[in-house]
Amino acid sequence: MDSDTLDIADEVWVEPREAFVDRRRFEAELAMLVNVPHVIGWAGEVADPGQYTTKDVMGVPVLVTRARDGALRAFVNGCAHRGAQVAADCGTTRLFTCPYHGWTYGLDGRLTGAPARKMFAGAAEGRGLTPLPVSEEAGLIVVGLRPDVCVRNVFGEVGQHLVEYDFSTRHHAETRRFTIAANWKLAVDVNFEGYHFPFVHADTLDPIAVNNSVCDIYGRHNRWAFPFRDIIDLRDVPEGDWPDQFFGTVVYGLFPSCVLIEAPASFQMLRVYPGNAPGESIVEVTYGSPSPVTTEQDRTWYALLMDAVCNVLSNQDFPMAEACQRGLEGGVPEVVFGRNEPMLHHLATVWQQALHGSDALPDHRA
Repeated sequence: MDSDTLDIADEVWVEPREAFVDRRRFEAELAMLVNVPHVIGWAGEVADPGQYTTKDVMGVPVLVTRARDGALRAFVNGCAHRGAQVAADCGTTRLFTCPYHGWTYGLDGRLTGAPARKMFAGAAEGRGLTPLPVSEEAGLIVVGLRPDVCVRNVFGEVGQHLVEYDFSTRHHAETRRFTIAANWKLAVDVNFEGYHFPFVHADTLDPIAVNNSVCDIYGRHNRWAFPFRDIIDLRDVPEGDWPDQFFGTVVYGLFPSCVLIEAPASFQMLRVYPGNAPGESIVEVTYGSPSPVTTEQDRTWYALLMDAVCNVLSNQDFPMAEACQRGLEGGVPEVVFGRNEPMLHHLATVWQQALHGSDALPDHRA
């Protein structure tokens, strides 16, 4: 902050418009995204036996449970009879009952009952919820959407930093879902550069934060942090008296499209997925809490916090992503990432590497 600098890239990056508008590129990305592990929640959401949570991941309804034996399990949230969802939202239960025909399932996914069972002539025997790969990594829930997706040891070096947040005690407060008219990569990118703060967030982020940001890369994952302006008040304070948490915002990008935002007393998770076309994306925004949200007062408080978060996202960031999409669809030939946007270079690199099954660096440096 003294020198008004930030971490920068060595060169400028140019990304062709096809990355955001081309249908074949979009379909290739869909194929890639269903074959990689996804971070979908905090382990604290299902910390105790009987707890469950539901998520939508790439259009797949997912149910995660903590069974009586303490094991974490994940399933397609679809009844073995006709596919209807057997659970909604999150909570604690002993059984899941399908609202369509009353088939019931245990926390381990086994079918425990079916009305008029004899009408199925043994076809119900051995049926249960469809399992999905799941793991608890650094206090985060990781799932695969295909049986052969490996969900173990997905974080590498960044894992040692993630464990410091004790995500295994983080609870779900509220989730809101947005459908925006922008490519999913543009929806991720808005979270990883502060170049736009004075222009897009003049009345929200810019008065309290500065873009003297630092960047770290951990394989496919990354970390971007920027300080609050008042951090200079700590200049003459002994380091031993500094707050336990960084006086600013730390943003983790967990491949392929999970964004963790950590700030004092603020815990957010954004999960970004492609929509039905290159120019559409789905963003699931979740606010976390350090303790269970059980009272109406708690719910009101977190709704107010979520209102503030969503004001920044839906009224400022997302409209800019949508504006970029319109320009690219209208014929703007390429996107330029400046040297002051190094995390966007990294994101473009790892997405292309995954798309092409290679660790080679794409040649889009100008």
